Amino acid sequence: ASGLLRLDYPIGGGCPAALIEPAATNFARNVQFMTGQDTPTASGGMTITTGSTDFIAPDGTSGSITKYVGGTASGNSQYAYYTGTGVTVTASGQHTFSLFVKAGATNPLNFCAIQFTAYTGGSGTSTSYFSLASGTALTSGASIQDYGNGWYRLISPPYTIASGDLAGTVLFALAEGNNDTSWPASGALNLTAYTWGAQVETGAIPTSYIPTTTAAVTRNADVCTVSGVSGYIGQTQGTLYAEVDLRNAGTGVFRRIIDVTDGTNQNRIQIQINNNDSKIRISIFTAGSEVVLLSSLTYTGITKIALAYKNNDTTYYVNGSLVSGTTSITVPAINRIQLGSTFDSASFFNDRLRAAAIYTTRLTDAQLANLTRLT
Repeated sequence: ASGLLRLDYPIGGGCPAALIEPAATNFARNVQFMTGQDTPTASGGMTITTGSTDFIAPDGTSGSITKYVGGTASGNSQYAYYTGTGVTVTASGQHTFSLFVKAGATNPLNFCAIQFTAYTGGSGTSTSYFSLASGTALTSGASIQDYGNGWYRLISPPYTIASGDLAGTVLFALAEGNNDTSWPASGALNLTAYTWGAQVETGAIPTSYIPTTTAAVTRNADVCTVSGVSGYIGQTQGTLYAEVDLRNAGTGVFRRIIDVTDGTNQNRIQIQINNNDSKIRISIFTAGSEVVLLSSLTYTGITKIALAYKNNDTTYYVNGSLVSGTTSITVPAINRIQLGSTFDSASFFNDRLRAAAIYTTRLTDAQLANLTRLT
């Protein structure tokens, strides 16, 4: 709803975090439509049951998951895909496919794969493999997120769809092992898995699940901004603080955490994730001239960042340790705060913001260390 942050509550309890994501469209219909098989059940393909009530879905609903049970057929025969219109996107470029999967309680499936297929001219890693037994992604660039109760969200690496063919489909396959969906006769028999929440979306980083039924659904961007607040922002000195939960991997785009500006690109102070290596990057622009402070490490999970700035006296700390500093900046005149994106609503953070604060004084280095300490 307008004026309200979307909150993401961690598995197992604890403090929620604000989700700040770009506008996104889920082009995949409900998983009840992912039932197409080249090897039908009668010929040894999977037995597929939509609306299964065996387990509760990740969103707490009953009767919304799809059940897959392996058959007797050999070779690449144990998979299902969207039939009919398949999954048609609206523009070329990078896309990600994510799917919630759970192994069965009896005859549980150990390995599985998700795949982009039938997109003529597509490029990149089309098939991603996962171990449900260990909860790990086996394909480079793929990732997996634990949603509790045996459910995992499987996420593909970015796959580039060509402009010449925006229509294709995605599939879910029972796998015998890593890089192997070819089964011996009866090798997959009775192996069981469940799916829910398929999502195909534009971009290199997945957003949170967007429910669909029979057609694509779009969710608006999360925009968190306040302008005309120069009195609350230190004009000659100050400190910016953010606590984030970095779960989404992705390169190729800057991901803003805090963007304090004058409403232009000329004067701004930014805390962000770097575009090509996922390091913490500080950018300070004064009259268009940029000073960059870049961490040597990459970070995941709960991360605390504090930037203290003052003319010719600037440092930043991450998780209790000094990262970098400079004695060569002039503090820009700034009056606008944007959380999770730039002032013009671009370069979205696309992850979880647990806390943010602005101080009108430059905290001491000892205070920065204490503020960002994890324990």
